[in-house]
Parts: sequence; C-alpha cells; structure tokens
Amino acid sequence: MPASWMSALGAALPYVESIAKIALPVFRQRKAEADAVQKQIEELQAAVTHNAEHVRALAQQLQTTVAALEQAGVQLAQMQQRLQRWSLAAAGLAAVAFALAVWALLR
Repeated sequence: MPASWMSALGAALPYVESIAKIALPVFRQRKAEADAVQKQIEELQAAVTHNAEHVRALAQQLQTTVAALEQAGVQLAQMQQRLQRWSLAAAGLAAVAFALAVWALLR
C-alpha cells in the first residue's frame, strides 16, 4: 500500500509546483486586499473622528450664535416697546396741540 501512495505522489509532484505558482499569488492577493481594506477602515475611522470634532465645534458656534440672536431679539423687543410709548406720547401731544390750535382759532 505505501508503494501505491508513492506512485500517486510521484505522479502528482510535477504539478504541485505549477499549482503553487498559481495558488500562492491568490492567497497573497487576498492578504493584500485584506490589508488594503483594513487601511481603508482606519482611514475612514480617522475621517469620522475628524468630522465629529468639526461638527462639535460647529455646534458650539451655532449655540453661541443662537444665544446672541435671542439676546438681540429681546433687546429689539424692548426698544420697540419704548419707541411705541414715545410715539403714542407724541401722538397725544400732537392731538393736544391740534385741539389748542382749533380753540385758539375759534376764540
């Protein structure tokens, strides 16, 4: 029985080299592809981290801007109320002046 294995091995041995020449680059290519995929994953993770930092900074800037706009809105509302009071006072004074002018003309 060992002789039959030897003859089979002897018959297959010339083809082992050609099979190895074909198969080994495929396995190396898979390893290279796996390395390339791993490198791409690392690059994407770095990009995501970088983007997250920028988004956090932009969110802080937006929060500051919104707070400033709210404060400006409150100040404008107060100023508008003040101007409205002054314009009502001016309209009342104009009405009194008109009434006095009519009274002066009719007298």
